[in-house]
Amino acid sequence: MAISEQLIQATAGKLITFASIDLPDDVSRALQDAYGQEADPAARSQMEAIFKNIDLAHKKRVGLCQDTGVPLFYLKLGLNCQIIGDPERALTQAVAKATNEVPLRQNVIHPLTKKNSGSNTGWGIPYCHWEVLPGEDYLEITAVPKGFGSEMRAAQCWVLTSEDVDRAAVKAVLDVVEDAMGEPCPPVIIGVGIGGFADSSMANAKKALFRIPIGSHHPDPLVAALEEEIYKAINSLGLGPTGLGGKTYCLGVHIEISGSHTAVIPISIIYQCWACRYSTARIYNDGTVAYLTHAEGDEQRE
Repeated sequence: MAISEQLIQATAGKLITFASIDLPDDVSRALQDAYGQEADPAARSQMEAIFKNIDLAHKKRVGLCQDTGVPLFYLKLGLNCQIIGDPERALTQAVAKATNEVPLRQNVIHPLTKKNSGSNTGWGIPYCHWEVLPGEDYLEITAVPKGFGSEMRAAQCWVLTSEDVDRAAVKAVLDVVEDAMGEPCPPVIIGVGIGGFADSSMANAKKALFRIPIGSHHPDPLVAALEEEIYKAINSLGLGPTGLGGKTYCLGVHIEISGSHTAVIPISIIYQCWACRYSTARIYNDGTVAYLTHAEGDEQRE
């Protein structure tokens, strides 16, 4: 058997819907944990408003945020996976259909003419990141409606290897946080890419945002220690939810690294707002779809 283009489209459509309306369990737990740590009345009030927003979106089956984002997919392709048709065409069709049915705000425009496609597709959107998995027989799809209030606060700097890269990374992140304050809609997740090229460093930072669960550490102990240090440093600033004061500005710091040039190293920083929307499923060769992040995700056969 093989995975059909139609099954990919149907699965992606469900993932977009799940991601747009309901937070994954790890995000919900992280927000509840943050609320439990807050004593400041203003911070608790902001968190309570977030929970009310989450509850209304779930009950009314509408988007968590008025900015329903630009569609982004992370895809893991098992080399033993068989696909009939064009998977990226299927994803594009799923986005167009979801734009009408969820509905999603029509966000995608031509960057020069500002013409709106009306379907959240076109000009290379939806954007797809592909990863190959040797030996696996499934296609894993993660749908991310990435909002731009947090996206636009991304930043990148370059550090000479004659400098202390750890200290530079801490300073770079704190500088970005203190400049952004409440704009990225905290509590946030912060992704950091260290090393690689300019583009791959930023791609690593964005990929790191959706590490599951929030707050889990990189397997390299040096990287894990730096994640913890930056996380504590950010929350010690006292910026809190929405930047109005409190203990929790950041729910987690996730770092990804890549080999770099001997002379200079890029450090990329990107935000994800509290509405950390993503949904993941695996489609197997036999037609089974396993939804991994949402309650509706009981394993089913299409």
